[in-house]
Amino acid sequence: GLKDELLRGIFAYGFLRLKCEACGEEKITAFSCKQRGFCPSCTGRRMSEAACHLVDHILPMVPYRQFVITFPYPLRYWLNTNTSLFKEVHNIITNAIQAHYKALTNLPTFRDPKAGIVSFTQRFGSALNLNPHIHLIATDGMHYRPEDPLFRKAKPPTDADISILLTRITSRVLSLLQKKGYLDQHGEIVNNPLRDSLFKDYESIDMATQASIAGRIAFGPNAGQKVKRLGSGFGYAEEVPLFKGKLCATMNGFSLHAARSIRAQDRSGLEQLISYIARGPFSNERLHILPGERVQLDLKRTYTDGTTHLIMTFKEFIE
Repeated sequence: GLKDELLRGIFAYGFLRLKCEACGEEKITAFSCKQRGFCPSCTGRRMSEAACHLVDHILPMVPYRQFVITFPYPLRYWLNTNTSLFKEVHNIITNAIQAHYKALTNLPTFRDPKAGIVSFTQRFGSALNLNPHIHLIATDGMHYRPEDPLFRKAKPPTDADISILLTRITSRVLSLLQKKGYLDQHGEIVNNPLRDSLFKDYESIDMATQASIAGRIAFGPNAGQKVKRLGSGFGYAEEVPLFKGKLCATMNGFSLHAARSIRAQDRSGLEQLISYIARGPFSNERLHILPGERVQLDLKRTYTDGTTHLIMTFKEFIE
């Protein structure tokens, strides 16, 4: 239960004493519950392991760029409940990024150029609301000549380049949804896609999913009440990218951020970036247990209406 989950990471319930043989520094770390859920201790361990493995054994010493893609609210429900649809959308995005780098490096096709891409799917927003979005780390350039690989760094992208990339992604995803019959030619919702068996067979999970995306409570005495105000819709077909900052644009309810880059020699910065995008949904530092079996979640940023934290019952928190 939640009480057992919150005991993880407390030294009184077991710990390891670690010592560096080189410098003599010592550190105590609490045992992990070794589950695949959202325990902060376990997600923190997996975050560190993923970052170290990728930097030490997988990613070559070349420059990198992060791409963050978020989706319109109706599409978030579809992506979370339909694995097949998510894979198709993910392929559209990675193929679009490959085309983006082909344009920026201007390498001939016969060289078979490829950008290396590692992606992470984050399922939650900072308020624990369900918000599937994708973080991708791509080599900021392309490897080519397969028999003896070489690397060509891409020229720095401009807002115009990001506009082309975002337009390509949104148009292809919307075309996919229209082809499947989920949207009409004007972008209006026609039908929901097929859901995975988990969401068809367990109505409560499906209800909690829909409520979380909309920022509402699904069950209990507060059922139907909003936790956070959200919008909805896919925008309009004739919409053009709107830039919120450098290399950060929105269009048709989609958003794309590509301003973060890492130099080839900055391996520490690369590891920090991977740790950030591989993090768990929340940290213990932002979570507090209140009297009356309630949970307080401190928000990362103050809402426009002045809200600084959310308060939920234990069941609402799990939901």
